[in-house]
Amino acid sequence: MAAMIRFILGLLGGAITTYLIGTAANSQFVMNAHGVPIAWGDRFNMMMFDISNMVPYLVIIAVSFLIAFLIAALLKKIFPNLAAIAYPIAGAAAMGTALGLMYIVFQTIPISGARSTLGFLAQMIAGGLGGWVFGKILTANKSRISKAKTQS
Repeated sequence: MAAMIRFILGLLGGAITTYLIGTAANSQFVMNAHGVPIAWGDRFNMMMFDISNMVPYLVIIAVSFLIAFLIAALLKKIFPNLAAIAYPIAGAAAMGTALGLMYIVFQTIPISGARSTLGFLAQMIAGGLGGWVFGKILTANKSRISKAKTQS
């Protein structure tokens, strides 16, 4: 039961982390695409507007992460040497896959800041950071328990 709660909290934490970083990056790439100087206050306002209004993107991220992290958990059992990097790689791959699938379905990437190579990579980096957060939350209790056992 505790493992399931950690998994759910990790999934939410990783998805929210990716959403915040990815949406903030998206906003900056969209504004930079126009080549017009934009004041920092306006940049911040647009970023906050995007964060509050792109919630369907959070759902896409969470579903993508659910699939990717379950696959990563299985792969960790087969390849134990991948344990430290499995979830960040899965998070980055989930973002790349989700954006690729959006392109196949819509013939464009709805996350307009991800249409450039750097914007696409920024979304994948956000996914990698979300995967890292997921891994930290998932193993947080385990590391405390193992430290307590060694100290006893």
